[in-house]
Amino acid sequence: MRRTLLSLGAVALLALSGCASLPGEGAGGLPRVWTQLGPEGEVSLRAIVAAHENCPLAEVDRSIQPMHWRARPGGGQGDAANPAFDPPFAVAACELILPPGAREVRVAGQAVALPVASPQRIVVLGDTGCRIKVPAKGNGDPIQDCTDPQAWPWADIAAAAAATRPDLVIHVGDYHYREVCDDPERCQPLRDKGVVVTYGWAGWNADFFKPAAPLLAAAPWVFVRGNHENCDRAGEGWMRFLSPLPYVACANQRFRSASRSVLGNNFTAEAYRIPLSPELALVVADNSGHEDYRPASATPEDVATFEQTLKVLQAAPVDQKIWLLSHKPVWYDLLGPAVQPNAFQTVLKRTVPANLQVSFAGHQHAFATYNFAPASDPQYLAGRPAQVIVGGGGTQLESLDPQSPFFEGRGAAGSKERMRPDGRTYDGVAAQSGILLNRYSFLVLERDAEGWAGRVLDTQGGLISRCRLSGGGKEMACSFPGQPAN
Repeated sequence: MRRTLLSLGAVALLALSGCASLPGEGAGGLPRVWTQLGPEGEVSLRAIVAAHENCPLAEVDRSIQPMHWRARPGGGQGDAANPAFDPPFAVAACELILPPGAREVRVAGQAVALPVASPQRIVVLGDTGCRIKVPAKGNGDPIQDCTDPQAWPWADIAAAAAATRPDLVIHVGDYHYREVCDDPERCQPLRDKGVVVTYGWAGWNADFFKPAAPLLAAAPWVFVRGNHENCDRAGEGWMRFLSPLPYVACANQRFRSASRSVLGNNFTAEAYRIPLSPELALVVADNSGHEDYRPASATPEDVATFEQTLKVLQAAPVDQKIWLLSHKPVWYDLLGPAVQPNAFQTVLKRTVPANLQVSFAGHQHAFATYNFAPASDPQYLAGRPAQVIVGGGGTQLESLDPQSPFFEGRGAAGSKERMRPDGRTYDGVAAQSGILLNRYSFLVLERDAEGWAGRVLDTQGGLISRCRLSGGGKEMACSFPGQPAN
């Protein structure tokens, strides 16, 4: 009975705090509330409230605790020449660092997902925003129809991923893609349908928070910053809502100009470690501002930055496996051989520990795996980790982009997919095995006695491929659709 009375009191206090209604979809909409993991597994409770409301109170294991302002409402003055600077946010972001081992948390009566010891089921996805890209002119920048779930299936993917009942969700970046639509002939039909295009809260809500709602409620998240969250793009929303760093307003940087975002001016966070169990830890690296299409010889400042920010890789216990999370992959097909090694590759060669098993990333809008023979590269004494790209979360696929090497054009659907490597090299070394799929998808990893079993699932949760990450190996072996499982 005591717990019942406390819970009723908590609800009353929450109502008095002015947070009985938080930004949602119409009257009675659910709050934008979630938990995310930060350095050393710190659990941050986040909430977004309307401009006129106070930060909510949280009921944490029967104790009422106030959430604190993270970023107050603001913006909207802007810069006519730079829509990414000072966009309007008529909402506030709130935060509360939860005590270790918190068992039950509620905000405005809504239960909040909390971490579990040694997660058994992990969803990995990325590149989810609806692509309305700067500029919106030209064959290389098609515009997605954000009102059509066939064209932009992020809401379906989020619902299907939530239905798997994960213990943890990892998003490898690019949450916001609704930048500027500057082609009247092509943009007006979208506006007529009510499509929102802005760097401010309305764009962030439409592109990420609203469709992600069931998955935000399902499990704690790990957020990786994408290049679309650079300060010269949607960085202001990133800093307000998702960054592991304290909020700092983005400066007035202009996309594709001399003041563009690079590692040195992008509030690049140092990589941090998240222990998931005695056997496994995540390392989250911010390489969003890295111009990986330039060789290391041309970007010595990036080499210096990564040498500083990636030091945590050397700090993990040697008997604990590491999964590296970044937005831009270490190795992928959109990098030409002339730019390799770039700064990220160069520093990893010097710092990668033997227990780094696999690197997860997005950026390339497809699902892909790259596995290297253990002795293929003497600079990686313990062998290169596997590279897994999970970039089919809703943003327009490579197969639909005329400027992508995987553009299928008039070819049959799947005509640029591959069931084995094609012989190209990645920083001088060819992959031994790996697949590439031009499909909207996400990855579910489940722990078992042999390591991690994986399933690549489609927008409705249907099976595309089965994968296996062995306990001691550095290979993500995935079956090609229609072929026997590995």
